[in-house]
Amino acid sequence: MKNSPGFEIFLYFILIVKILFVISLILSFYAKNHGTQSEEERYNTMKIKFHNLFTLCMGILLLIVFNPRNNPGEVCVSGHTKVFLFLFGFLSIISILELLK
Repeated sequence: MKNSPGFEIFLYFILIVKILFVISLILSFYAKNHGTQSEEERYNTMKIKFHNLFTLCMGILLLIVFNPRNNPGEVCVSGHTKVFLFLFGFLSIISILELLK
Protein backbone atom coordinates (compact mmCIF):
# COMPACT_ATOMS: atom_id res chain seq x y z
CA MET A 1 0.00 0.00 0.00
CA LYS A 2 2.75 2.49 0.91
CA ASN A 3 4.57 2.04 -2.40
CA SER A 4 1.43 2.21 -4.53
CA PRO A 5 1.51 4.95 -7.19
CA GLY A 6 -2.25 5.40 -6.81
CA PHE A 7 -1.86 6.00 -3.09
CA GLU A 8 0.88 8.56 -3.69
CA ILE A 9 -1.26 10.37 -6.28
CA PHE A 10 -4.15 10.42 -3.82
CA LEU A 11 -1.91 11.98 -1.14
CA TYR A 12 -0.80 14.68 -3.57
CA PHE A 13 -4.44 15.28 -4.52
CA ILE A 14 -5.31 15.81 -0.85
CA LEU A 15 -2.41 18.24 -0.52
CA ILE A 16 -3.56 20.21 -3.59
CA VAL A 17 -7.12 20.37 -2.25
CA LYS A 18 -5.84 21.72 1.08
CA ILE A 19 -3.70 24.33 -0.69
CA LEU A 20 -6.72 25.39 -2.77
CA PHE A 21 -8.73 25.67 0.43
CA VAL A 22 -6.11 27.97 1.96
CA ILE A 23 -6.02 30.09 -1.20
CA SER A 24 -9.80 30.40 -1.21
CA LEU A 25 -9.66 31.31 2.49
CA ILE A 26 -7.19 34.12 1.75
CA LEU A 27 -9.23 35.33 -1.24
CA SER A 28 -12.38 35.27 0.87
CA PHE A 29 -10.72 37.35 3.56
CA TYR A 30 -9.40 39.80 0.94
CA ALA A 31 -12.81 40.08 -0.76
CA LYS A 32 -14.46 40.74 2.60
CA ASN A 33 -12.20 43.73 3.18
CA HIS A 34 -11.62 45.03 -0.36
CA GLY A 35 -14.00 43.30 -2.75
CA THR A 36 -17.66 43.15 -3.59
CA GLN A 37 -20.36 41.10 -1.89
CA SER A 38 -20.57 38.73 -4.89
CA GLU A 39 -16.82 38.07 -4.81
CA GLU A 40 -16.99 37.33 -1.10
CA GLU A 41 -19.88 34.90 -1.61
CA ARG A 42 -18.09 33.18 -4.50
CA TYR A 43 -14.91 32.67 -2.47
CA ASN A 44 -16.88 31.51 0.57
CA THR A 45 -18.64 28.94 -1.63
CA MET A 46 -15.28 27.76 -2.98
CA LYS A 47 -13.92 27.58 0.56
CA ILE A 48 -16.83 25.40 1.71
CA LYS A 49 -16.51 23.09 -1.30
CA PHE A 50 -12.77 22.63 -0.83
CA HIS A 51 -13.27 22.00 2.90
CA ASN A 52 -15.92 19.36 2.21
CA LEU A 53 -13.73 17.73 -0.46
CA PHE A 54 -10.79 17.70 1.94
CA THR A 55 -12.90 16.12 4.69
CA LEU A 56 -14.17 13.48 2.25
CA CYS A 57 -10.63 12.70 1.09
CA MET A 58 -9.36 12.46 4.66
CA GLY A 59 -12.18 10.04 5.44
CA ILE A 60 -11.17 7.90 2.48
CA LEU A 61 -7.54 8.10 3.54
CA LEU A 62 -8.43 6.93 7.05
CA LEU A 63 -10.36 4.00 5.57
CA ILE A 64 -7.35 3.01 3.48
CA VAL A 65 -4.69 3.43 6.14
CA PHE A 66 -6.55 2.08 9.15
CA ASN A 67 -8.41 -0.78 7.48
CA PRO A 68 -8.48 -3.57 10.08
CA ARG A 69 -7.75 -6.13 7.35
CA ASN A 70 -4.35 -4.57 6.52
CA ASN A 71 -1.20 -6.30 7.65
CA PRO A 72 -0.49 -5.48 11.31
CA GLY A 73 3.00 -4.11 10.57
CA GLU A 74 1.88 -1.52 8.02
CA VAL A 75 0.44 1.02 10.49
CA CYS A 76 1.92 2.16 13.79
CA VAL A 77 -1.43 1.82 15.63
CA SER A 78 -3.29 -1.37 16.31
CA GLY A 79 -6.22 -2.87 18.14
CA HIS A 80 -9.08 -0.65 19.16
CA THR A 81 -7.29 2.52 18.04
CA LYS A 82 -6.96 1.22 14.49
CA VAL A 83 -10.63 0.20 14.39
CA PHE A 84 -11.69 3.53 15.91
CA LEU A 85 -9.77 5.55 13.29
CA PHE A 86 -11.14 3.36 10.49
CA LEU A 87 -14.69 3.99 11.74
CA PHE A 88 -13.96 7.70 12.06
CA GLY A 89 -13.00 7.76 8.37
CA PHE A 90 -16.20 5.92 7.46
CA LEU A 91 -18.35 8.30 9.50
CA SER A 92 -16.58 11.33 7.98
CA ILE A 93 -17.49 10.13 4.50
CA ILE A 94 -21.10 9.49 5.51
CA SER A 95 -21.42 12.95 7.08
CA ILE A 96 -20.03 14.69 3.97
CA LEU A 97 -22.34 12.70 1.69
CA GLU A 98 -25.27 13.76 3.87
CA LEU A 99 -24.24 17.42 3.52
CA LEU A 100 -24.12 17.10 -0.27
CA LYS A 101 -27.80 16.13 -0.52
